Amino acid sequence: MTQAVLESGLPFASIQGFHNAEEALRAMESSPCDILLSDIRMPGRDGLELAGAVRACRPSCKVIFLTGFGQFEYAQQAVKLGAFDFLVKPVRDEQLLQCLERALLSLKEEKKEAESIHKLRSRYEETVPVVRESFLRQCAGSERTDRNVNEIIAEGMFLQLDIALDSPVRFAVMRVNNRKKWIDAPKSGTLDSLLFEAAGTVKGETGLFMECWRDADYFACAWQSKSAMRSAVMEKQLRRALIDMQEKLFERHGMDTSIMLSKQADNLEQWVICYQEALQALKQHISQGRGSIEEVLQGAGVLMGRLPGMDLLESLGLLLEAGDEEQYYNRLNEVFRDARTTPGLPYRIYAEIVHMLSLALLTSVNKLTLTSEERDRLRIEEWTDMSCFYSVEQMSEVFHTVSAEVFKLTSRQRDMNKDVMSRLKWYISQHLSGDLSLSELSKIAHMSTAYLSRIFKETTGEGINHYVTRARIEKAMELLRLPSAKVSDVAVQVGYDNTPYFTKVFKKVVGQTPQEFKND
Repeated sequence: MTQAVLESGLPFASIQGFHNAEEALRAMESSPCDILLSDIRMPGRDGLELAGAVRACRPSCKVIFLTGFGQFEYAQQAVKLGAFDFLVKPVRDEQLLQCLERALLSLKEEKKEAESIHKLRSRYEETVPVVRESFLRQCAGSERTDRNVNEIIAEGMFLQLDIALDSPVRFAVMRVNNRKKWIDAPKSGTLDSLLFEAAGTVKGETGLFMECWRDADYFACAWQSKSAMRSAVMEKQLRRALIDMQEKLFERHGMDTSIMLSKQADNLEQWVICYQEALQALKQHISQGRGSIEEVLQGAGVLMGRLPGMDLLESLGLLLEAGDEEQYYNRLNEVFRDARTTPGLPYRIYAEIVHMLSLALLTSVNKLTLTSEERDRLRIEEWTDMSCFYSVEQMSEVFHTVSAEVFKLTSRQRDMNKDVMSRLKWYISQHLSGDLSLSELSKIAHMSTAYLSRIFKETTGEGINHYVTRARIEKAMELLRLPSAKVSDVAVQVGYDNTPYFTKVFKKVVGQTPQEFKND
């Protein structure tokens, strides 16, 4: 029989034979088999006992029994014990091989089915957290559908949430203040994974229950106590848990976070109000230092406050224009120093700081001739949008960086303008008899007439038309000193076809007529 199996070509890795049940069981302890072929009646343990022991240690093993006609009742028992099949002696080789082929096919199908189940289980385990997050976002979302509360609670139970939806909860909404800097830095793990990991660690260290989800750029946790814990005790534990979470995130991953703690939602109907109130409060919260935890207070009004250094902002635009970096940064630093240390500043004050700084910088930027790449590098949308700012530190860093770039571009533009104006002055000196109108000079300088007028005045301290007139009159004075010079000829040489008009302009500038000047 063994020889027939060996010569059959069936894909067995190894085939072993044993004299009794004990030998077979000992062998299976170190090397489990996939198919067991056994008699029912044997010395010592019989085949039925062997089948039971084999199924206990290796349920997937296919047990095939050999039985005589008189042992049919044993065969029935064997099938009940989970035997794959039984063959009636005498067994032909062909019959045995067919049975083994079916056993191999069954093993293959079971393996395939087990792999499919494993994949489905893995997908389920991957999907459940996503479904839970989506469900929790809907429960706390501002656009929650008008579903029956009992249906929502039942769905929460089906998803095996760690919190009870029909019991009081408090929400902690978290924001990573240095999100951009953190994302750009080398790290281990994604932002989501690290936030969930930190929350899970803190949850395990407290007597509180928690569920977390992401809400766009914010990270939300619903905290709950299922024991008869007094509210003051829970408040203390919750704050300690949040502080621990902040410390872990900063110490391990360098994350600076702000947390807004909601009012208590006594039931599911209050989830939206309490959560959205905390979310909006955090969106309008500017952190004055690392690791702040704020709370949405019952009946809290708008805090009033004024920034001592607010008046300094008005002069920053002029200092940018003048290129006075030292005074500019002194005043900018004073503004942000006050912003860090002045308690109770409302959101509108921070918004005003951003508005005034953005306006000063944009005014300077709009006077520059920039390429599209240079304008893109300024990332204007990142410092003109108040929603991009989370902390005073971030605000200070952004505006210091942008200011440095604007000073650099302004200095370069000023140098370029000086060069252009120098070349334009030389052109004027060489073409005093020609067309030196503003429109003609703007073509020479490749600038608009308005821009040329402004840049010429800023660079030379003199209007361009006034400069042209002065240059012409000074040249006329030089020519009139020649004994043979005639007033009418000099007028033409310096660009005046009309001698009476030349005389009028000359007298206005010099205080004498051309002839009086020549006679002197």
